[in-house]
Amino acid sequence: MIKSFLSITLCFLLFTHVSLSQTEKKNDTIPTQQNNGGIDFNMLDDDMFDSGNEENTVLDTNTDEIESKKSFWKEYIFSPSRLGISYEFTYNFTDPTEVIKNRFAFRIEYSKFLFNNLFVQLDTKSFAFMDGDSRSRPLTYFNNDNFEETNLAFGSITRNAFLQYSYKQSSIKLGIQTLAWGESDFAAITDEINPFDFRDPLNLNIDELRLGQFMIGLDFYTSIGDFSSFFVPNARFNLFPKEGTRFFVDQFAGTDVVVQDVDDDKSAIEYGFRWKKAFEKSDVSVIVTSLIDNNLAQEQVNPNLVLLHEKRFTTVGISFNYAIGNLLIRGENAIKFPRLYNTAALELIERNAFDTSLGFEYGPNSTTTLTLELVNNHVIDWTEDIIGVPRNNFTAFFVIVKELMKNDLSLNYITMYNAPNTTFFNLLSAAYKLNDNITLSLDAIIPITDDRESAFYQFRDQQHLAFKLQFFF
Repeated sequence: MIKSFLSITLCFLLFTHVSLSQTEKKNDTIPTQQNNGGIDFNMLDDDMFDSGNEENTVLDTNTDEIESKKSFWKEYIFSPSRLGISYEFTYNFTDPTEVIKNRFAFRIEYSKFLFNNLFVQLDTKSFAFMDGDSRSRPLTYFNNDNFEETNLAFGSITRNAFLQYSYKQSSIKLGIQTLAWGESDFAAITDEINPFDFRDPLNLNIDELRLGQFMIGLDFYTSIGDFSSFFVPNARFNLFPKEGTRFFVDQFAGTDVVVQDVDDDKSAIEYGFRWKKAFEKSDVSVIVTSLIDNNLAQEQVNPNLVLLHEKRFTTVGISFNYAIGNLLIRGENAIKFPRLYNTAALELIERNAFDTSLGFEYGPNSTTTLTLELVNNHVIDWTEDIIGVPRNNFTAFFVIVKELMKNDLSLNYITMYNAPNTTFFNLLSAAYKLNDNITLSLDAIIPITDDRESAFYQFRDQQHLAFKLQFFF
């Protein structure tokens, strides 16, 4: 209902603005035509019956209407829009060899200022998961009355679809949004407002993983800093592989366990506040949020029943950026309370958590960037009863980005190390821009781990080559 209401509202405002604009153009045009060849009761003479003048007037009017229509399509439809078509193919080149991705995507991006202080933005993508794709499923259909079977699925994701109204030093934003308040490129320290999409494995790009959700955002800009807040009326949760897809894991397979949702917080609202102050070469932010955990907490109340709880927690954090020449230092610290953890018997334990990150980004020249980021997730008052989560979960990221051929070719290398559940993750990426419309990319994704407690253990045999073709127009 919310998405439908928002779409109708967007269309109504766009139509209203265009109608007003065309009305103004007509009001400006009609007097000119009357003065040149129209009827004026103060100039009644035989010339008013001249058919040539009348014909010219009609032709001019038709020309204006045609130009008005062309202007409408160009100014309100084509210019603010960007369409993209992409194809992705990913292959696992180690045993068992298999296709991981075989999909098409169609993306629509639209952004336009209306009435000078109203801004509209839309970013939505539709997918077709073809035969062999990890998210395709068995499909039965009839072709010319012949029974056919194939693997096929469809999907869509909308990250942004909102209206923003600005007035003087303030703005309000209403609709589906993604909101990133954190500074880390890889870790969710204070950046847990939006849930994430984990249905495709081995993706470290937080921007691609982040899911949009309906919210109201307020911003107010002053000399003492920028104040921002948000309100989410109905929180969404992380998405994981669904039953029937290749990477779905049923942890209760072979048992009679029933999994049931519990509405602990029936309102499921989320809200938060941020103050940010920019200085000459730095900025600092203070963030306070009240969120529903993006992961539903599991509690086994009897041998045949597991309850999924929506658990609220509070985050109080601080982040900063500081530039020294070509070096950028950034960091985040956040205390979160209370967080829920499981025992071996799927009982729930409440503990507070303290998460921190420190990053260094250095650009020795205009075409090279080196990044080092250190992240630690600490459970306060941790005990051995907690399973799956260590007292300290440490992760280090190292990134090299190199631009070549006048920035048409981009080479990226990312390596990740995680402890105490020893894991290495490597990503080699190359993207080549053929022209303003076509981009080719090739990635090699290699996770390495023998630790059963590692989150990457189920993907230890997944070493991928990924090809992607993107066409924008």
